[in-house]
Amino acid sequence: MEFEELFTKLKMDPKHLIETLVCAKDQSVILFKNTKSEIIYVNEQFYKKHPQFTDCRDDVIGKTDFDLFPGSDHAKQAYEDEQKVMQTGKSINLIETEGKDSQGRTMIAHTRKYPLKDANGKVVGVFVITEDMTSDVATLRENQEKAKILTQLNIELSQENATDTLSKLYNRRFIHAELDRLQDEYVSKGTPYSLILMDLDHFKSINDTYGHSIGDEVIRYIGSVLNNIKRQRYPSMEGCRYGGDEFLVILPAYEKAGAVSIAKDIKEAFDNSKLHVGKLNQKISVSMGVAGIKDDETIEVVLNRCDQRLYHAKNSGRNQIGV
Repeated sequence: MEFEELFTKLKMDPKHLIETLVCAKDQSVILFKNTKSEIIYVNEQFYKKHPQFTDCRDDVIGKTDFDLFPGSDHAKQAYEDEQKVMQTGKSINLIETEGKDSQGRTMIAHTRKYPLKDANGKVVGVFVITEDMTSDVATLRENQEKAKILTQLNIELSQENATDTLSKLYNRRFIHAELDRLQDEYVSKGTPYSLILMDLDHFKSINDTYGHSIGDEVIRYIGSVLNNIKRQRYPSMEGCRYGGDEFLVILPAYEKAGAVSIAKDIKEAFDNSKLHVGKLNQKISVSMGVAGIKDDETIEVVLNRCDQRLYHAKNSGRNQIGV
């Protein structure tokens, strides 16, 4: 439907429609300018945005942005945009800056400029609508900054809540959540996972001989070795403190054969190093039990099989891998 038909059908008065738009009590600044970009009309919002002109309104009419805002880069850009609109007969829609406000913030505006045409279709000026976005953008930036801070805090809290403070490995909270996730993936997609259950050899003897503070250093040492292996060789490996002197290595997407290979690398790392702290200067050995998910097994079944194989390794002389 053409506008003429619309106006006729609804018995609309074009003048009244324009007045309604121009005089609406919203935040839009509206200007009409001639072909020289001289202002021929501004609405009341213009003076609210630029209160320095409130007492000299007559001085605004007939002026350009160069006159009203001398030395402003915005005036030059506005003039070029308006001349382009009038030369091409095409509107533009842009976000622009307009200097500083009373609070020192860069003023940001959403501006649309349309060609004004007479009854013969000749361009006789430009119609400008500008909406101030400064407060909106400031609020958005503030909210983004708050969101960024909150996100970082949540990450740090999540890591803190999921990490054992002594070993710097994942804790039981993480273990439960991760095993549930891996079990769901196994059931829905068939993605395998394997587990290595580890137990420190002769840990009670170390505690009894050297004291619990040295025992704590041994726990830290275990965490350090496992984290180094993760960092250097197996990025997807998830070392966890299962409780006391027991540790669990979770291996997403690994079949049992791959898990056994990793267990051998873990054993080799302990065999080839010594812990020297206080009066303790010796190799720290661990016994391990390895199992991978299969068939319709549950998490509990896999963990139980790991535990049985760990028990066998311990009873077979320790510092061994039960498979």
